[in-house]
Parts: sequence; structure tokens; C-alpha cells
Amino acid sequence: MPRRKEAGPWFWRGAIALMLTSVFGLFAAAAIHQPPGTDKETGCRLDRQDPAHTIILVDQSDPFNATDLDWVRSLLDGEARVMPRYGRLTLVVPNSASPFDPVTIYSVCSPGSAEEANPIFQNPKMIAAAWEKKFHAPMMAKADEALRDTVAPSSPLMEAIYTIGDRPDFQDHVPARRLILVSDLMQHSKGFSMYRSGADAEKYAVSDLAAMRAGLEGVEVAARIVPRQQYALPLEDVTLFWRDWFAATGAEYNSVR
Repeated sequence: MPRRKEAGPWFWRGAIALMLTSVFGLFAAAAIHQPPGTDKETGCRLDRQDPAHTIILVDQSDPFNATDLDWVRSLLDGEARVMPRYGRLTLVVPNSASPFDPVTIYSVCSPGSAEEANPIFQNPKMIAAAWEKKFHAPMMAKADEALRDTVAPSSPLMEAIYTIGDRPDFQDHVPARRLILVSDLMQHSKGFSMYRSGADAEKYAVSDLAAMRAGLEGVEVAARIVPRQQYALPLEDVTLFWRDWFAATGAEYNSVR
């Protein structure tokens, strides 16, 4: 009976090389998926390399009815769900007392959804739980607080937008920037008021705010107009005014009724 040929030294050398290559490959894959350092409070990257930033400016100066509240909550929920991992979502409200100091009520980065989880290195159920606890639920709670706070004597929208354009976390180093206005779009402040001057570009041009220009180059802007039983001005005039106003800032503007 012929003897079985024993494995030679080249076989074992190849086996060892293959084993070492596999081990190094696993370490390399783990290193690639090693998450960056993040801020404990916001969950945002410490290197400030946010892949996206969406700012939602909620004009709560006039009351929201039950239907309004439902669609605003739905809007916020949708924005949270499409935010990529480490993308920042910020909620801002105008400040009547200090128009150029809008109040940031929430600014947190998404820890990533279960759909984005790598099942080899991550547990999708744990990712989903962290997303809800650290990101989604606190955002909805803060939004509900803001929507209930409806007492405001003015709507300094332009002033708030000027300040948003100067935010260091909303500059062109962020690949995807979006600004969403939830408002009836009635600018009303000492600097310029549509209640006094209408949606008149010529009157705006001689107002105190005309010399300022928000830095929104490359920002996608969407206005979700809050319906009112009666508008002080024709809504078409108001939306056309804002279209031209945002065009001058370099933003990409879209009005959605």
C-alpha cells in the first residue's frame, strides 16, 4: 500500500502566511470601522467633520393648531430618519428680545440608524436603541416644547437667518447643508416688517437690514409654509419676495406650501 505523501515545508509556510494575512486583514477591517472620537453631549465628531448639517428654523410666534403640529412633527421625524451617521440636526427659534441671537434648542449628531449598521462589527438592535434614546426622542421632546411656546411679539426671521449663516458648523466645509423654514414667512421686526411695508423689495432696499447679506452660498433652503386662516399679504407676493431674497444670498431656494 503506497504511503501518503506528507506535507512539505512550503505547504506549512503557505498556511502560516495565509493565517497571518487573515489576522492582519481582520485587524485592518476593524481599524477601518473604528469610530472617530465624538463629543459626549452632542455625539458629534471631535474633528468637526460633520458629513451633513440640517438646520430647522421654527417660527413659533403665532399659534400652531393641531393639524400644524402633526405635520411639523412628521417633518422633523422625517429629517431625523434621513440624517446620515454623524450628521448634525439643529432646531432654532427666532428671538424677539434679541433678534440676532436666535435660540438653539437642539443640536445633536445622529449616531447612525440600524440600516447603516455593519452586522459584522455592530449590533443593529443596539444601534436602533441608541438612535432613539440619544437622538430622535430628545429632538422630538425639544420640538414639542418649542411648538407650545407661541408667545412672541415679532418674527425676526431675517436676523435669525443672518446669524445661522455665520455659524462655524454651517460653513462650506460641511458637504451637505440644508436650512428649512417652518413659518408663515411674515418677516416682522424693527429692521424690516412686512406688516408695515408689505413684501415690497424697494422698501426693503432702504431698510436697516438691506445692507446685510446672509452667507448661504451652496445651502439648500426649503420653506414649509404654515397655513393661516387669513394672511396679511397675498401669499404669492411673500413667496416671490423670499425667492429673490435667498437668490441674493447664493442659496438654492424652494418654497413648499
